[in-house]
Amino acid sequence: MAKNILQNVLIAMKNIKNTITIFIILATISSCSEKQDNFSTHDWILHYYEFNEDYSSSTSHQRILFKNDSIVCISKITGETTRFPLIKKDSLIIFKELYTIGGKGETKKDTIVTDTLLYDFKNIFNKPLLFIKPLNSEYFNVLTSSKDNIQIEESNNFLSITNFKIGGFEIGDSISIDSLNNVKDADNYGVKNLLIANPKNNDNIELEIIDKKYIYSIKQRNIEKSQTENIAKIINEKINIIPDTINQTQPFYLNGFQWSHNGIDIKLENNNMYQHYMDIVHETKGNGILSIARQTAALKLANESSEQSSYYELEYNNSILQEILRTISTRKTQSSIIE
Repeated sequence: MAKNILQNVLIAMKNIKNTITIFIILATISSCSEKQDNFSTHDWILHYYEFNEDYSSSTSHQRILFKNDSIVCISKITGETTRFPLIKKDSLIIFKELYTIGGKGETKKDTIVTDTLLYDFKNIFNKPLLFIKPLNSEYFNVLTSSKDNIQIEESNNFLSITNFKIGGFEIGDSISIDSLNNVKDADNYGVKNLLIANPKNNDNIELEIIDKKYIYSIKQRNIEKSQTENIAKIINEKINIIPDTINQTQPFYLNGFQWSHNGIDIKLENNNMYQHYMDIVHETKGNGILSIARQTAALKLANESSEQSSYYELEYNNSILQEILRTISTRKTQSSIIE
């Protein structure tokens, strides 16, 4: 009798062991089939502007667009939130989306459409970022994470970024406003949180600074003509394109080269203001007081600009990096005079 009981216990224990083993195997298979990725583990925030009816002013907004492997849609009619699952296929996300349609004076209604976007995950400027863009389009959106310290798996689906260093500085570098001279407001209608300044050790470098902490664009002046050949060669080799030639024409006699590729915009220019003012001297006719005064003033300006007119200026912008900087910025107006 005792022997039979012992045998039954052993059989039961064996069955339990087999059940546990099967459960572990099934759990492992389930976890592998439901692999966690950047869309399923993190929330992604869209930054956008809303304009008034006549587009004379706008306000910045942000909201969660992707959450838990789904897109979050909000009806402009009811304010209700609807979520649709994402289908991920290679470098694409496919999803249904809620749109509110109907222009001014028309009855608005919600409709559902299917959309397909390219996506890319990158860590840039120590920020986890999601890039999305329509197929066959150069336009893209930059989405930020709700948390800066998350770990993401980077992808390489469509976004390629090249950066240049000029005078020891790159776009996106962190910089202290205390390390700069001649700080003044930037003349940029579209971006209100920019300042312009020179590094304390180099007045030939001019930097645009966003949020008083990141380099937004770079300009270097007083470049000798003998240096321009190597500059052009380095740019050509790095982005592998032939530059556009800026031909010298009246009235300002600009000449040099321009490179535009994948968001990069670089100009290497000479502005021969000496010749510009000398043209005024030669074109001014007559011996009257006004003519003589005009010739005298133009000749004076020509002499003052003679030396400077032999130098080149290098200007570097990168629309991809600048779009990222605008997205992660505070978007608050900056002033060199008051805080």
